[in-house]
Amino acid sequence: MESIGTIREAYQWASSFLQDGGISSPEFEAELLIRRSLGVDRTRFFTMWKEPWPAELTPRLRQWIQRRVQGEPLQYIFGDQEFYGRTFEVNPSVLIPRPETELLVETVLREADKEWGDQPLHVVDVGTGSGAIAVTLAVERPRWRVTAIDISRSALQTARRNAARHGVEERMEWIHGEYLTPLLGTASAPDILVSNPPYIPSGQVPKLEKQVSQFEPRLALDGGEDGLDPYRVLTKQLAEWDGKRVRLVCFEIGADQGPEVSNLVRNISREVSVSVRQDLAGRDRIVVGWIRG
Repeated sequence: MESIGTIREAYQWASSFLQDGGISSPEFEAELLIRRSLGVDRTRFFTMWKEPWPAELTPRLRQWIQRRVQGEPLQYIFGDQEFYGRTFEVNPSVLIPRPETELLVETVLREADKEWGDQPLHVVDVGTGSGAIAVTLAVERPRWRVTAIDISRSALQTARRNAARHGVEERMEWIHGEYLTPLLGTASAPDILVSNPPYIPSGQVPKLEKQVSQFEPRLALDGGEDGLDPYRVLTKQLAEWDGKRVRLVCFEIGADQGPEVSNLVRNISREVSVSVRQDLAGRDRIVVGWIRG
């Protein structure tokens, strides 16, 4: 690569290397790698093609490309991911936030606004990971108190850094623990429970694409034999809560899990209304439960 003189040539070299390495979208990813190396947006990138390639950037670009060819996600290589219009730190201790999870955030905001308007509410995010859901809710609704729970201490540390990055760390509560266990027995339940728990059946995890199965934390993927274990635990805990009932429950689910998770949510109380929302591809993605009694 030392003989490459222009940015266009660097792009062509990167694209060819990625293609030879089995990357399915080599041109697109080469563009992302070159742009990130240069620190420029897409418009600026295409006006720079004839400019000299800065030789001092070569070692890092080469390392990035080698990591990508080995299967590591670009988000871990770059150390961040966009979610709901904001940049979040990500690393191998946390699941990379997906675009479809933005629908979970939108659903919580929409449902809560219809029921409570601008009232101050308490929201708990179980399995917060990078904090993308919890931090976004805290930013979008400054009057809400948001509690983030995760069994991984390193994930909680990442989430706290993301909260600080977006100016809401002091308004949030951070709890290390599994599911709702740390909160059980407290005086009152939160108004809203939101969770994007692990929901991949154990046997399917090794069959996921390499950049997921070998690089993202299994703890954030594996939902047990049928992928439903986290929902069973959470709905059982909600049903047994001694304090005031959680009113709104919003879960992200796998595409074929709508009926099963809906039934689990119905078991929380005698008066529960449940609906399933679809993502942009028309697949079941969110289960919403309103607990009325």
